[in-house]
Amino acid sequence: MAKGLKSSHEKFKKKSKDTLYKGIDTKKRKVQPRSSYLEELSSHLNLPADMIAGAPIITATGRNEICLENYKSIIEYNGDIVKVQTKACKICIEGEELNILYFTDDEMRIRGYIKAIYYM
Repeated sequence: MAKGLKSSHEKFKKKSKDTLYKGIDTKKRKVQPRSSYLEELSSHLNLPADMIAGAPIITATGRNEICLENYKSIIEYNGDIVKVQTKACKICIEGEELNILYFTDDEMRIRGYIKAIYYM
């Protein structure tokens, strides 16, 4: 910037903040997880969520075996990763020497050294 000229950017920024964002909370808020209609219904009827909403059930036996229920399809499968689509979300299982022992229409059993389970 040339000598003798002052930038009015900071002054403009302060003025615009007062007018543009007036009444709007610009601070980041924590996002509350929303439950679906079927999950709400199951809680009011005192029934398990997996029964009404088809929520996935993951049963881990140590770090070596997982039983996954209520899934739709297998997205990706190799020795290091198993990605599965469920009704609610995608589930990613990472590990080493992963092997699907069996799978049926709604249940599968995965064996290997399991490092992490991600919900996407």
